[in-house]
Amino acid sequence: MDQAGTDLEATETPKIGRRQQGLAERRRRLVRAAGELIAERENGNFSMPELASRAGVSLATPYNLFGSKAAVLNQLFEGQVRGFNRDNAWMNGLPPTERVLGVVDRLVAAYAKEPTFYRNLVKALYALGTAETAQFASPVGALLVQPLIEGLSSDGLLPANVPKGVLATTLTRLFDATFERWALQDWHTDRLQRELRAGFAMVFYGLFDDVAQARLAEAMKAATPQKD
Repeated sequence: MDQAGTDLEATETPKIGRRQQGLAERRRRLVRAAGELIAERENGNFSMPELASRAGVSLATPYNLFGSKAAVLNQLFEGQVRGFNRDNAWMNGLPPTERVLGVVDRLVAAYAKEPTFYRNLVKALYALGTAETAQFASPVGALLVQPLIEGLSSDGLLPANVPKGVLATTLTRLFDATFERWALQDWHTDRLQRELRAGFAMVFYGLFDDVAQARLAEAMKAATPQKD
């Protein structure tokens, strides 16, 4: 889960004090401990005292540094997404449909490597109260969906009048809902891929030209949800 520069750059870069370094290290330990506990538990759930004990910090530390368990889980999930999507350059020059379906395929490929961990992460979120769950912000929107939309827009592949914020929110909610079903109902990972491909293809179908629409229609037909 996880530069060397010129003398001028070194002078302009503020040094992190020991206190800040200590706080950052304790945050990393807490996030790492959360990942370990989620991986070990059948339902992914753990208490804040268990988290503090595993990280070797006082009980107050997780609350002081994160404020809530949801914030710890959010940091953990964001780190995972950043880890398997370090660069969006793979989309450069691809046809629009291959970008849309490629985002889905890359996500699913990452989750397929550690399905139990990601299922447990969702279960841990569902064990929280409503107020805490509301604090969780899916990192998929900012780290994957928005770069997809920005790239399509800057390359002139989306109509200029399409509200990008609404499009990003729709795709993120579609992903989150499908991901939750996969985790809570123990779908096969290939079903997650089929349904996400179908959903993303349907959202973009009316936004692309005829050639792209034909490709998306094929994807929707091939990705028609089936019973496992």
